[in-house]
Amino acid sequence: MTSLKTVELINEAIKKHNAPENLIQVIKDPSIQKTEELMKMVDVVVATGGMGVVKAAYSSGKPAYGVGAGNVQVILDNDIDYEATAEKVISGRTFDNGIICSGEQSIIVDEHDYEKVVKAFESKGAFFVRDQKTKEHVRSILFINGQINKDVVGQSVKKIAEIAGLDIPENTRVIIVEADGIGKEDVLCKEKMCPVMVSFKYKSFDQAIKIAKTNLELEGSGHTAAIHSNNNSNIEKAGICLPISRLVVNAPSSTTAGGSLMNGFAPTTTLGCGSWGNNSISENFTYKHLINISRIGFVNTKIHIPSDEEIWA
Repeated sequence: MTSLKTVELINEAIKKHNAPENLIQVIKDPSIQKTEELMKMVDVVVATGGMGVVKAAYSSGKPAYGVGAGNVQVILDNDIDYEATAEKVISGRTFDNGIICSGEQSIIVDEHDYEKVVKAFESKGAFFVRDQKTKEHVRSILFINGQINKDVVGQSVKKIAEIAGLDIPENTRVIIVEADGIGKEDVLCKEKMCPVMVSFKYKSFDQAIKIAKTNLELEGSGHTAAIHSNNNSNIEKAGICLPISRLVVNAPSSTTAGGSLMNGFAPTTTLGCGSWGNNSISENFTYKHLINISRIGFVNTKIHIPSDEEIWA
């Protein structure tokens, strides 16, 4: 119903600008069969919403652009203002109740400053889950047989707390669970489509990279990571070492990975993950991917064409 109403509103708006009737369309009663049929009829397919849809798009016989799952790992360097960073991370995580693929999923923190970071995040509305019994219970309600529980997707932090039986302060904005391992060692290292994050401690920046990389290789490879740092060498190392198509620096990931006036990323909510994520593009998907370009090649007689001897000298 939401999609139907959205398309209706869009068509009403563009009709005022003499757009063709029903320029934007939607399948009213969607099914796998109808989706597959539509993919075979169009000029270009843009697929998002899960790897099953992306694979179907690539198998449709038509040019296709697919995007992969997100699982944004956030590294906190030790040369930053933790309170300012906490506000950025939490505002990013709580955007749209944590459902957006570019939303922050973790904080990876220097062990020497961990308690400082906890206090900074608590001052901005974070509730930390630290005892083992409660952590196990939160796991059980977020994931069922290793898959995200559909009943928690996009729910408010208050609703998540009710489902998990957590007694949280009134001003709580996000729940942060201390992880019991990295990658496959803890299911909470996967993407959580609700205002819940996990926290990790690192002894060295190289270990921070390892934690982020391991979690991305579990889920979210090729998508996005974030770093809060004033150390350009560490920022560059994260960009080089992590299997990601974009690295957000000192900003909320969820609202800037898809483009910002301040970071130069192309504005879109469709983010390619490259070959890491089995996608054909490793950039932000925009209108340029939907147009054909005709190029004219004139002969330039002023160009010097090197001989074989010159080429191989």
